[in-house]
Order: sequence, then C-alpha cells, then structure tokens
Amino acid sequence: MLRLLFLIFAFPFLASAKPNIVVIMVDDLGFSDIGCFGSEIETPNLDRLAANGLRFSQFYNTAKCHSSRVSLLTGQYCLAAGDVALTHAVTSAEVLREADYFTAMTGKWHLKKEPTDFGFDRYFGHLSGACNLFKGDSTFRLNGEAWKVPDSGFYTTVANVDFALRFLDESRKTEKPFYLYLAFNAPHAPLHALPEDYQKYKGRYDAGWDEIRDSRITKQKQLGIIPADLKPSPRPPHVRAWDKLVPWQQEYEINRMVTLAAMIDRVDQEIGRLVEDLEKNKQLDNTLILFVSDNGACPYDRKQPLLNVEPTTGDVALADSTGWAWARNSPFRYYKQNQHEGGISSPGIVHWPAGLKTKSGSILSLIHI
Repeated sequence: MLRLLFLIFAFPFLASAKPNIVVIMVDDLGFSDIGCFGSEIETPNLDRLAANGLRFSQFYNTAKCHSSRVSLLTGQYCLAAGDVALTHAVTSAEVLREADYFTAMTGKWHLKKEPTDFGFDRYFGHLSGACNLFKGDSTFRLNGEAWKVPDSGFYTTVANVDFALRFLDESRKTEKPFYLYLAFNAPHAPLHALPEDYQKYKGRYDAGWDEIRDSRITKQKQLGIIPADLKPSPRPPHVRAWDKLVPWQQEYEINRMVTLAAMIDRVDQEIGRLVEDLEKNKQLDNTLILFVSDNGACPYDRKQPLLNVEPTTGDVALADSTGWAWARNSPFRYYKQNQHEGGISSPGIVHWPAGLKTKSGSILSLIHI
C-alpha cells in the first residue's frame, strides 16, 4: 500500500492536498467478475467508478489472501514484511495516522493481533480468514473489544458498510482527512447470499461455464480489457466440458454460480451505499478510491454436493467450484494459489476526480502489490 500510494501520488496523477483515501479489497474475486471487466453480473456502482476513473488491466496480487493483505498494507512482499505478524514493516494506517489522518478499517483482517495494533483508530470485523456470512464467528471485534454477532438480521457484507459509514461520520467530527480500509469477505466461501440477491440470478447460469466464459471474453475484448487478437487459455483437463456433466451436476454447479453472482452483486450494492454517502457529504471528488481483489477466483471444491437447497440462511452453505473459478478468471489460466495469471490478476479500479489526470474510463497496464 505504501508503494502504491507513492505511485498514485507521483504518475500519472496530480495529487490534491490531503485527499481522503478508501481502499476496498474483495476476497476471491475473479478477474472477469464485475461488469466493467467483462461480467454479466450487475455491478453498476463499480462500473460507474471505472467509467469516471481508470482501470488497470494488469494489476497483480500475490495469489493468496493473507500475503496480498500484507503487501497492500505495507508495500512489501509478505515475507520481507514479517509475514502475518508484520514485524519488519509499518502499515499505511500507521503512516497516515502520523500524517494526521483518521484511520478506520472494516471487514476481514486475517493477520496477527488486530488492526487497532497497527495504526487503525477504529475497527469492526472478523480476525479470521473467513466466516459464516449470516452467523459470523467468535473473532468479531469492535475497536479492540469482542463483539457478538446478532442472532438474526445480520449479513457480514452489509455490516461492514454499516460500520464504515459510522466511522466516516466520526471522522467528520474531527475535521481530519480519513483513510478507510474496507476488506469484504465476499465472495469467499462459504457461499451465502441474501434471499433477494439470490432470486435475482436464478436462471442466468443455465448455459454453463463454457458459454459464460466465451461471453465474458467477447465482452472483455469489446471493452479493451484484453487485446482483440488475444487467444484465451484452454479449459484445463480436469475441468470437464459443460455438456459432459450429468443433470444433477449441472444443477449443483448452476446453484453455486447463482450464489456467487448474488454475493458479488451485494458487494457492489454496498459500495454504492458508501459512494452515495461520500457524495452526500461532498467528499467524493477528493476521495481516492482503490478497488482490488486479494487473488483470483477460488477453486477449492471441498464439500459434498448439496442438492435442491438455497443457501440464503446461515444453516446452508455451498463450496467453491473449480469449473466456475476457471470461467470467472477468463481469459486466464487457473486460479487462486497458482502463479498463473488466473491466480495473480486482479480487477483494479481507481476513482479520484480531483487528482486523476488520466482521461475518464482509461485502461492502464502493469501495476503490482
């Protein structure tokens, strides 16, 4: 993050005086999982940020959850920074707090100790690497204190933005610029979707992963995310052609992608709430917003298939899908944990009307975290 901030303030941007900073990291998002990177999933808020800002067609991560988080926070490779203990690094929050910023974080931590030990004035979220989106887990914290997840009416993606908005309100009372790090757990497994989001995507994935991937690649070429003459990577031998799956397998896979699409749609809706709040408070123009993913889509298919279920409560969860992970990372090879492009390529978006000197909607190459 420190190295990234240097690049952002140096070239090709014009830095404004102490902009607010919002860094949004999603979890296990595929390279083509949002509309402005080729997806059929409805992400109008992220698409708007891209249209008024810029996209990186080659924004690289470290292919795994915790190591990308270390790099994002410190500007160093994970081991050089002291791994998850951060023993050989300072964080962006520590640096910015010294520069008189109000610092806050919501969401997944996945490192040692707690965010409040590393420069964040405020924190809400879970210290674990993943949790039940409806029921949470025992690692939830609010400003360093244990926080009990409510028995009902809770969904982690929504709660992260509820508390982010609360922290932004607190920051405005200080009259300091703010730095907000918003780390969504979605769309990381367990796959859980709110009922209204889940219903929205039913019927949209019946064609299967081969056709969806081809459609995404066509759109990516039209958008200019990938060259028009790029030859997509082939389907891996261990991923069967969609028409070779028997009906119950197809139904199960459709259900998993419906759930993933619903989770991603909800992330976009919540980002929309955050952007709306910044607009209402006349802070959007001089707020630098960076959106990235910690790695590519996840192939970890680790549970027995559950048939004829709707994962819209905390009692039912689906696992990740290897086949859909391949499609979601189109046009690249493989997925999370692998050092192929499908593992290390993130959709990257920057929005900052007061500071960007690039043309709105620009697509740039080559940036690493």
